[in-house]
Amino acid sequence: MADYLSLALTVVAINLVPIFMPPTWFVLAFAKINDPSFDPLLLTLVGALSSTFGRAGLSYYSSFFRRFFTKELSTRADEIKKFFDRRGRELFLGAFTYSLSPFPSSMLFIADGLTKVDSRPVLAGYFCGRLVSYYVLIVLSSNLYSRVSGFFHGDARLRYALDLIGILGALSVVLVDWKKVAGVGKKTGK
Repeated sequence: MADYLSLALTVVAINLVPIFMPPTWFVLAFAKINDPSFDPLLLTLVGALSSTFGRAGLSYYSSFFRRFFTKELSTRADEIKKFFDRRGRELFLGAFTYSLSPFPSSMLFIADGLTKVDSRPVLAGYFCGRLVSYYVLIVLSSNLYSRVSGFFHGDARLRYALDLIGILGALSVVLVDWKKVAGVGKKTGK
């Protein structure tokens, strides 16, 4: 259980920082690969809860930057808030849909904090979307790793052959006359 707790704290910290952090799904998948005893469902739940908690913190401290807004920026942010405050269901669906993607979500929560929109539908949609995406990515990553790692822990001759093919492929970029291969520059005979 201590492993889940330390992983949860790591995920919260990653999601509090808006840039230069690894994707949460990658951290969760890496944990599963390194320790196969992690249950994918529990790992997903811990990851989604921790990620949502971290993003709530990001939204909260982003709101403090409004004090640096000009009057015009404050007016725009208030108009956006009014627009979205009437659309809780759309906020939930938008956050849910966006959270299914592997794209970073920090800008979603920075914007949420700067506009001071009601965070509850955004956080709920984010949490539900991450439940789905984290589970799929954890299971796919660990299954793919188990298949690929077995391949590379086998016969060393196969690895050397693949390396040689890769080197020859890279050299072909400059050693092959690609104009001739592609038929570019041929005279048509007219």
